[in-house]
Amino acid sequence: MIRRTTVIRVLRVACCAVAAGGILPARAAAQIYLGHDIPHRGSLEISGGAIGSGGYDLGSLSAEETRNTGTGTGPFVLFSTSSRTDASAGLQGRFGVYLAKSLSVEGGALVGRPRISTRLTGDAESAPDLTATETLTRLVVDGSVLFHLAGASFGGGNGVPFVSGGAGYLRDAHEKNEVIETGHEFRVGGGLHYWLGQGKHRFGMRADAGVSWRTGGADSAETYRTVPTAAGSIAYLF
Repeated sequence: MIRRTTVIRVLRVACCAVAAGGILPARAAAQIYLGHDIPHRGSLEISGGAIGSGGYDLGSLSAEETRNTGTGTGPFVLFSTSSRTDASAGLQGRFGVYLAKSLSVEGGALVGRPRISTRLTGDAESAPDLTATETLTRLVVDGSVLFHLAGASFGGGNGVPFVSGGAGYLRDAHEKNEVIETGHEFRVGGGLHYWLGQGKHRFGMRADAGVSWRTGGADSAETYRTVPTAAGSIAYLF
């Protein structure tokens, strides 16, 4: 004859098995929905915020003329100039598509108002040194590849570092848009996404830092200038 206590134990085990059978799949499904597989291939990201660019030298030039015969050797220097692009802030927007959980491509646009300062010195007629300034309207349109370091994520998977690299087109419009000059840039960098909340659609914060190599635009020298950049944005994943 089966003891009553044995029956009760069997029923308890059966109930626990049924409960586990229902709870575990639900938990697994919830984990997928709550973001462990988010983002995935086909996920989209849009972000926008502020970006700062460091200042950099544009080099020096001298205004010269040929001396009259017998008045000395070498060109006669009328005056010398040295120019610099000051540090500036701007706005940027970006749109990305995930090709996999750890890989995405994106395009972006940056608009800023950098100021160029040009110092005139050594005037041949002893005029005092002076500094002239001009504010440009700068547009940079670029494309980038991002590698998301999911293995280095933290905060329950909400914080995800990334590295990036890309290239872009640069357009400088002088005051009153009377002169427009173009150039291009290459850049590398890294940053961090920190997603808020759970679910397929979520807001987050994004920070970027990197280095750009720019040539052309308002810079007449045929060389690359190194420009440090940093940005902070609000992002939306969907």
